[in-house]
Amino acid sequence: MAFIGYGNRAKQLLPIFLHNPEVQLRAVCDAIGERRNAAKKVVDDFYSNSDCKAYRDFREMLLRPDIDALYIATGDRWHAQLAMRAMKAGKDVYCEKPISLSMKESAAVVEVANRYRRIYQGGVQRRGIDNFKVAMDAVKSGRLGKMHTLHAGMVPMGRSSKNNFVKPMPQPAIDVVDWNMWVGPAPWREFNPKYYHAWHTEYDFHGDLTEWGSHTVDLCQLAVGRLFDAPTRYVPDPKNHKLTAFFNDGLKIVMRDQGFKSSCAVRFEGENGWVEADDSGQIYTSSPDLIERRKTKGEDWKKPLGHTGNFIKCVKSRRTPVAPAEELHYPHLACHAATIAFHMNKELKFDPAKMEFIGDDEANRLRNRQCRAPWSL
Repeated sequence: MAFIGYGNRAKQLLPIFLHNPEVQLRAVCDAIGERRNAAKKVVDDFYSNSDCKAYRDFREMLLRPDIDALYIATGDRWHAQLAMRAMKAGKDVYCEKPISLSMKESAAVVEVANRYRRIYQGGVQRRGIDNFKVAMDAVKSGRLGKMHTLHAGMVPMGRSSKNNFVKPMPQPAIDVVDWNMWVGPAPWREFNPKYYHAWHTEYDFHGDLTEWGSHTVDLCQLAVGRLFDAPTRYVPDPKNHKLTAFFNDGLKIVMRDQGFKSSCAVRFEGENGWVEADDSGQIYTSSPDLIERRKTKGEDWKKPLGHTGNFIKCVKSRRTPVAPAEELHYPHLACHAATIAFHMNKELKFDPAKMEFIGDDEANRLRNRQCRAPWSL
């Protein structure tokens, strides 16, 4: 394997991959020299050698025939580009969420994964965490009765609806920070290290409602068996920090950033009551009879047979992983459509099959984000 991007998330998963006996880490890559060197040191210290090679340009790394799989943990702007280039180079991919920064990127990732027959695992590890699984089981088992409302927890909605340009600073030497590579396919910015510490607040670099929606909207659609569909109407309510998305049959997803006890929360409401799960590992419910009496707290994604372990086993077996690109596409479409509606502060109607807003040219222009040369879909 090889790693690209060594920020906070990669620091969590690098030890997990290192301790998997079926994995050998052979290369790391980051545009920031300090992070690149730090990642190499972790790998070299683990193996007690200096064999891990550190790359500034991922294109050199992808040429290596001895690398079978790539872990991608860069900022959002790079996820789709890197995944597609890696799969075209014959590598399997574990990519952190979101899988895309736009609707067209999402569709392109699915197309490339299928065309090149690559294993693609999206980093939506909450699919395998116990309390979320128990909450979804309450829906799938029918104990909640007919479902009418799904709630998806968000970070502050609209926080990256604009760009906060900061004062340019002298650009470092390329081995210190390869700034051109860091910006990548996003619109150009003059160098300032604040960007790579706070890119989550920049529209050019961030997907906004995909930040947690790629987890929570995915869990909502997974629970009700609608992974290959998306809501068709999006009604923003910025004053109350929420957006409601409606499926054709009236089932709705309420995306909101307030009223939850912890991060990445979901609540499933049916005619018989509701259940809620979040990152605390707990389950809350309107009645204890609605959930199965078993363990409801755990972090299976950190275990050898968890989300990362499932990816490695599928790389070897060529079986479909638990979070393939085609299953993540429609929940991401919902997040992208919701982001557009929220930013425009306008109700929008959407055709998921055509990936088009109905009767709104302005909204349709936002379905894609143009890539800065030489990067392209």
